[in-house]
Formats: sequence, structure tokens, C-alpha cells
Amino acid sequence: MRTTFDASNQPRSAPLGRRRATSLLLLLFCALALIILDNEGVLDPVKSRAHSVLLPAAARLTQVRLALGETLGMLTGQSATRQELARLQEEVSRLRQRNIELEAQLARLPLLEQELQIRTTYHWQTLAAEVVRGPTDDGRRLIRINKGRLDGVQIGMAVVAKEGGSPAALIGVVEQVFAQAADVLLITDYGSTISARTAGTDTPTVGMIVGQWQLGSRLRLTEVTRDVPLKEGQYVVTAGLSQALESDTPMAQIPPDVPIGTLLSVTQRGNVQTAEVQPFVDPDRVRNVWVIVGQN
Repeated sequence: MRTTFDASNQPRSAPLGRRRATSLLLLLFCALALIILDNEGVLDPVKSRAHSVLLPAAARLTQVRLALGETLGMLTGQSATRQELARLQEEVSRLRQRNIELEAQLARLPLLEQELQIRTTYHWQTLAAEVVRGPTDDGRRLIRINKGRLDGVQIGMAVVAKEGGSPAALIGVVEQVFAQAADVLLITDYGSTISARTAGTDTPTVGMIVGQWQLGSRLRLTEVTRDVPLKEGQYVVTAGLSQALESDTPMAQIPPDVPIGTLLSVTQRGNVQTAEVQPFVDPDRVRNVWVIVGQN
């Protein structure tokens, strides 16, 4: 019987291993040779040539790297700058709005001080309002204010104002009321009639204040008997009797002792006296008023 031998059973890794070992020894020998040659200075010309060849390329690569870095920095920096700019703009907008609110509050401060003074001096319950439409030259002296029925304003309520160092003086009476506005009949209107009396005397003189807008926004005190003489310079205030007098002016809720004006001149005819009255406040010039809605 013949025995066969398969060469494929022989290990094939031995030649491959020997080749790898030979290559490694060759590389080590070359490296050792290069080290020896470099120490002897033999490779200096080669190194110099390689350096001169590679230096421009290395410089260009460095410039590209720096340019890329600057570009990326600019992109990221611009994004951060835009975010910071947006934040600052929002902050400026908020500060401007706050400044507007503070200026509005500062503008209201004198009015609030005046209202506090009015309430403290006269013990009135008042409602601040603004004149949104002034009087016209159509024969009637009416103004419109921005407070109405929803704010508690009623027909017949007295409306006062201040001008300079004047006291809080009567300038009109609510004649018509809407939901959020009201029309005020000025005391200078020829149809305005209000019960009044002199103040500052032991015996006040009672009469009627009627409007005389045609005569320079003056008033006239009429229907005064000669029992108590009138004198120039006397103050005139409301008497609080208008409701009982049944006049055409809706004055049912005018309280007494509301300042009106000062006597300028007095005329006597028979048993009756009349006097020209200068109002403390010119109703045509007011822009802020207070409606007397009650008394404390």
C-alpha cells in the first residue's frame, strides 16, 4: 500500500515570518545608518534642501490655518455680537418704556398734590378728569370731560379746577352724562344760574350768580337785597340752595362753600344790589378738573 504525503499540511507561516523579521532588521539598520550619518553631518545638505523645499508649503498651510481660525472666530463672534446687540436693544426699549411711564407719573404729580390739597381743605370726595373738548363759539359754553356714568358722574354735580395759586373754584355743573364722558355747563354761560353768597363776613349776602361770557367771561351776582351792603373785594362762594330755587341749571348736587370769585364792582338800584364778579378760575383755560362726587 502506497503512502502519499500532502504538502499542504506543511506550515506556510514560516516563510512569511522570516520575511517580516528580515524587513524589520533592514529598517533598523537603515535607521541606525541615518543616525550615524546625521551625527557625522553627512545629511546636512539633504536636510537643508528639504527644509527649503518644505518651508513655503508649511508657511502656506500655517496661513490657511490662521485664516480659517479667524474666519471661524469672526463667524462665532458675529453671532455672539448679534445676540448681544439684540439684548441691548431690548433693554433700551424696556428702559424707554419705563422712562415714559415715569415721566407720565411725574406729570401727574402736581395734579395729585392739588387733589390731595382740595380733599384736605374742603373735605370733598372728588374724581379727577381731563377736558377732552373745549367750549365752542356757538353760543353755549360747554366742555366735555373724559369721565362719565361708569365713573359715578351724575347730572348736577359741581366741577372745580385750579389755576395758578387760585383756590379750587367752581367752573361748571354736569349737564349731561354719557357712559364714559360728560358735558359740563360752564358758570360763564349766559344760561347758568347758581345760588351764591358772600364769604368772610358775619352776615353773608345771598343772591344768584349768572353767567356773562359775552362780557369777557365775567359773572354777575344778582337778586341781592340792600339789607347787607356788598363791598368790592369780597369773596363769593356757593350757597348750596340751587336745588330749592328751581333754576334751569341742573345744580341739585352742588355743595355749599365752593369758591366762585371776587366782587369787582357793586351797583345799587332801589332795594336791589348787583355786582360784577371775577371768577377765581377762567373756565375756558382749564384742562384738568375735579368732579365733586360727595363730601366726607
